[in-house]
Amino acid sequence: MLLKLRLKKIIKLSIVGSLILVSMSIDVKKVRSFCGFFVAKVDAEMFNNRSQVAIAHQDNQTTYSLAFDYKGEPEEFALILPVPVVLKKQDVRVISPKLFQRLDDFTAPRLVEYDFFNHDRGGGPRGGGSRARLPRQNVRVIESFTVGEYDIVILSATESNSLESWLRKNQYKIPRGAAKYLQPYINKKLFFFVVMVNLEAQEKLGFQNLRPLQFTVKNYPQIMLPFQLGKINSEDTQNIIVYFLSKTGRAEVSNYENVVIPSNFDVPLNIESKFGEFYRELLTSTIQATNKEIVVIEYAWDTGFCDPCNTMPLNSQELNDLGMNHRQAFITRLHLQYTKNTYNQDLEFTITPDKTLSQGRYILLPIEYNEDRDYFNNKVKIKNPSSQVISEVELKKVFEKF
Repeated sequence: MLLKLRLKKIIKLSIVGSLILVSMSIDVKKVRSFCGFFVAKVDAEMFNNRSQVAIAHQDNQTTYSLAFDYKGEPEEFALILPVPVVLKKQDVRVISPKLFQRLDDFTAPRLVEYDFFNHDRGGGPRGGGSRARLPRQNVRVIESFTVGEYDIVILSATESNSLESWLRKNQYKIPRGAAKYLQPYINKKLFFFVVMVNLEAQEKLGFQNLRPLQFTVKNYPQIMLPFQLGKINSEDTQNIIVYFLSKTGRAEVSNYENVVIPSNFDVPLNIESKFGEFYRELLTSTIQATNKEIVVIEYAWDTGFCDPCNTMPLNSQELNDLGMNHRQAFITRLHLQYTKNTYNQDLEFTITPDKTLSQGRYILLPIEYNEDRDYFNNKVKIKNPSSQVISEVELKKVFEKF
C-alpha cells in the first residue's frame, strides 16, 4: 500500500484496518551502559518514493494516519484506499504534520557517541462538498462528506472497469490500467475511501501543503496494510515506513519474515558526515543478504524513555492525537522496500506481548580508536525478533563505499 503520491501517479495508498506491534531484540553483549549522546539520525526524507503511515491500536479499534509525500498541484491529487467498513464523517479527520515529524525523530536510526571518548569535544547533544455524480449501476456512493481540505466519498463496487470509469468521469486523476489492481479488493468486498482536495476549503484554511489524513476503523479484527494500488505507476524502489503504536508490545508482519536491522556496532569516524548514506547502504545490504522478501524492524521501544534520545518521547496529548488514549505506548518502526514485481501480498499484522527493546544505533569512535581497527573484516548477524540468525552482512562491502 502507501506509495509515494506524486503528479500523474496518484492511486497510491491502500489501507485496511487493525493494528500490531513489532518487537526487536538487542544483542546484550554489544550494548554498553549508555552514557553518551546523540550525534545524528536518519530522516525518513533520506528515502525516495516514500510513504509514511502511523497505526494505533487499542480497545478493538485501529486508527490510521497517512502522511502525503505529494509534490504536484492540489487539483491533481487523488487517493483511493480499500477499507473494510463504511467510514462516517466522525471517523475521519485531518491532523498536524508535526506528529509524523515527532514519530520520525523519536524512532529514526541514530549515530551516537560516548562522553568518555569525548572529553575535549564537550558533552551534550548536537547535532466545497463532494464532486461525485450519480453512480453507475456497478458503483454506489454510500457516504459523501468534506473534512478539512478534503472531499471524501465512500464507494462500493462490483466490477473494476466500472469503478475505474466512474473515477475518471468524476475527475479523479488515476492512471490507465487501474482496474486490474482494483479488482482483488472488490473480490474481498472491501469499500473504497476516495479523496480529492477541495480547493476552496484549502484556500480558506490557508494550508499550502496537504495535511495528514486520519481515520478510525472500529470492531474489525483483521489488521492489514494494502499497498498493491501503489504499484500502478511504480518504476523505482518504493519505501513504506510504518510507525505502530500499541499498549501491548511489538507488532510483526505475519505474512512476511521480520528481521531486526543489524545494530549496536562501532563505526569509523568518517561515517559521521555520511550517516544517512551509510544507513541506506546497510539497509539495502541487509535486505539483499537475506535473499527473501522481508520487513525490517528499525525500532521497538516504549515512549516512557529512550537510550539515547533523538528527541523527547511523545507525550500523552500527541499519543492521543494518534489514537492512543494512554500516557505511554510501545512504538515499532517497520520499513518495507518493494518494487512493482515484488511483495505481491498486502501486509498483515499481528500484535505480540513482547516488549524487547531494540533500535538502529551505531557508535561513532574518535580518531584514536579508529587507527588500530580493521572494520573491513567485521561481519554482523541478521536476526529475526526471536534472535534466530537469518544471515549476515559483510561490513567490508558497506564501509568501503565511504
